[in-house]
Amino acid sequence: MKLAQFIQTEMEQLLKDWEEAAVEIAPELRGEDSRALEDHARAMLEFVTQDLLTPRTDRESARKAQKKARSPASEAADKHGSDRHIQGLSMLQMIQELRTLRVRVIQDWREAQRGSADSDIDEILSFIEAIDQLIADSVSSYSARKEQETRLFEAMLKVSPDPSAIFDPDGKVLFLNIPMADLANKPFRDAIGKTPLELGLGFATDLQEAIAETVATGQFQRREFHCALPSGPERHFDCQLVPVFNDRNEVEAVAKTSRDITERKQAERQVWRSANYDSLTGLPNRRLFLDRLEQNLLEAERRESSFALLFIDLDRFKQANDQLGHKAGDRLLTKVAERISTSVRAMDTVARLGGDEFTVILKETGREGAKEAARALLSSLEQAFDVDSHRVSISGSIGLTLFPDDGKDVDQLMHNADQAMYAAKEYGGQQVQIYESWMARSESEHMRLNRELNDALGENQLEVYYQPIIDIHTGAITRAEALLRWNHPDKGLLTPDAFLSITEQNDLADRINAYVLEQAVACSRRWRDLNGEAFPISINESPASFFTRSLVNQWRERLTQVGLDESRVTMELTPASLNNIRDSGFNPVKGLGLAGLRLNLAIDDFGIEPFSLLALQEFRMESVKVDRELIQDAGQGGDSDRILEAIIAMAHAINVQVVGVGVENDEQWQFLSRTGCDYAQGFLFSRPLRQDDFETLLRQDRETKSS
Repeated sequence: MKLAQFIQTEMEQLLKDWEEAAVEIAPELRGEDSRALEDHARAMLEFVTQDLLTPRTDRESARKAQKKARSPASEAADKHGSDRHIQGLSMLQMIQELRTLRVRVIQDWREAQRGSADSDIDEILSFIEAIDQLIADSVSSYSARKEQETRLFEAMLKVSPDPSAIFDPDGKVLFLNIPMADLANKPFRDAIGKTPLELGLGFATDLQEAIAETVATGQFQRREFHCALPSGPERHFDCQLVPVFNDRNEVEAVAKTSRDITERKQAERQVWRSANYDSLTGLPNRRLFLDRLEQNLLEAERRESSFALLFIDLDRFKQANDQLGHKAGDRLLTKVAERISTSVRAMDTVARLGGDEFTVILKETGREGAKEAARALLSSLEQAFDVDSHRVSISGSIGLTLFPDDGKDVDQLMHNADQAMYAAKEYGGQQVQIYESWMARSESEHMRLNRELNDALGENQLEVYYQPIIDIHTGAITRAEALLRWNHPDKGLLTPDAFLSITEQNDLADRINAYVLEQAVACSRRWRDLNGEAFPISINESPASFFTRSLVNQWRERLTQVGLDESRVTMELTPASLNNIRDSGFNPVKGLGLAGLRLNLAIDDFGIEPFSLLALQEFRMESVKVDRELIQDAGQGGDSDRILEAIIAMAHAINVQVVGVGVENDEQWQFLSRTGCDYAQGFLFSRPLRQDDFETLLRQDRETKSS
């Protein structure tokens, strides 16, 4: 049987034998689709068969051997070589595969022939020649694919903005892309064969060590490097180093890719700074201060040394803040921070806890040294500050405690310094008080209320009451005033006069303001009238806290979050505070960005203190509340009546409504009605009520008026 006929007859068995041999030579093929593997061999065996059946002259055979003619084998071999490269086989494995195919076919044919005759030699030679042609074409295809892949890889690295390079096991550059050459500040060709140290990279030593570790372990490495470029800026890189293995499983190269993470590092640094430093003064904030205090304590324990902790609360800052305006107040705080920082050593820590409270850690200091430093600091604060062409004089109350004499942990030291500072306040301020043991047993009323008020916020002891405001023309309850109350566990129900002054010394005011506003807005939306309009509610907020720099920023977000656009809330301010606000150049309507939000402003206690009528229009006042001292004598024909009549007429002339406050009898009510006052509020109608009780009263009033 001719060889060509044998191949055609035994094609399926030959394919099975070939597949078994191919998988043995190249285990990478295991798991590949059997049909795809068979198709490779079938196409090549079909070519061989056709080649054996095609008669050729000696000249044609010579031209074919010299590859001077395009052969039908090319298409099958091209696909074979390309696919084997994609499948991850080496060129040697591919050649062995085709040689094995050649041997298997000849052996099987000769066994079928039971020997070979001389006439078979020419046929075997033709078969070998056909297989050799397949090998040559496959190698050519494989090489072309390999070269294309290399070109594409190099092009990809060259266009990549990330610095990349390939090093030999000794750390010498085999290849690098343009960003890597730029990083080394070397021409592309000059960098080849150089080590990171020879290239002068800013992170050369760390990179050289990482390359050596990758070669030694054969493991992937990931490192972060940073360096300063010759031009000056600092750069950060996230680098990955991957070992490249040869056929003996030895590391023959290390590929490094780098991603520039400078912007991410800068953003992380900014986030960290925002979390740990005061945005106004640039000093460490409470969070970083506590960390510094803890670290300082541990260091002092190791060295068996002492240090001092100072709490500083500014005296008369609130008055300066109200007088100059809060922007100037912020500038004053910045100057105070600078003066405190320049009054202590570089090794010490100055921090701002919030508001006008500062702390200082005096390292490696004894009692006498700390006293001297605190008094020098107090003397420095007593020197006048220049703020916006004003000479501002303030002072400070300083509490001082020592480690380890007074306390051996952070909480104890904080408590001691705080008590000493409050003792300085109690004694009139403008002085230094050193912590003494009696202070722990003698807590002042002010200090106790401050602590209890802080607890009250967490234990839901604060509650908002509502007092009805009556429409004088209809007699209906058409609005209310929200009034804060403290359900003190020992003292009973406390009004704001008993405790709100405490909040000016710390950050409780912001939290209380937020609580009252949220309650008022919720009730305003809950108590809608039949037309779906929200119920008008006025709230009193301390102007000294409402218009601080922090709250101006917070309120923009807060007003939207609580749904103020669906409520009707009026903010009541005193004439004196609003005059101060106006003098500072701050307009709450513009400054808070209240366009489209239904927050109205009103004047409380109007008629006693001087007030600019122009401010009523500038700040778009909704109403004025007449001072209760004027209402007390209303209807008796005296000066109060004439003043009230003038106030009501003036307010109506500029479209401002008038509320009479403190109405307690019919005589006052009748007078306000005759003079055209719009609303009345007082014990004649109702005392302030808890939310549920007011809601019941409002419902009854609406039912009565509608029947």
